[in-house]
Amino acid sequence: MKSTQMQRKMFLIQVGGNTGSGSSGSKRSHESDACESNSVGSSDRPIGREAAKKGKKKSKEAVLEAVNDEWVEFKQFKEKELERLDKIASRQEEANQLMKERTMDKNMKMFMKLSSKENLDDQHKEILEWLSQELFEK
Repeated sequence: MKSTQMQRKMFLIQVGGNTGSGSSGSKRSHESDACESNSVGSSDRPIGREAAKKGKKKSKEAVLEAVNDEWVEFKQFKEKELERLDKIASRQEEANQLMKERTMDKNMKMFMKLSSKENLDDQHKEILEWLSQELFEK
């Protein structure tokens, strides 16, 4: 056995560690591995933290993509909703305009009818005055 391995086993025996596997629970099994992990240009897949970071990046990207898709879908839904509300508003404006025109027509007919009569009582005179203000002074 090498002297460093022997020293490690002696240390493990003193602290009560496992001597069967020769491992102290470290992720590196030999000291020479520490030098290899610092080497540049290794084509092996990432280990340890790097692998976890890449996994997190991929999961973050997937979550961001899902959120982005939901946002696009929400915006499309809102655009359709606004178009629908615009149509409703324009229909209401058209209905209001038609009601105003009908009211004006009825008021005009009533004005013509009352103005053609010769002897009006006080109530009919008040209605005729009000109609003339509504129809011609506004």
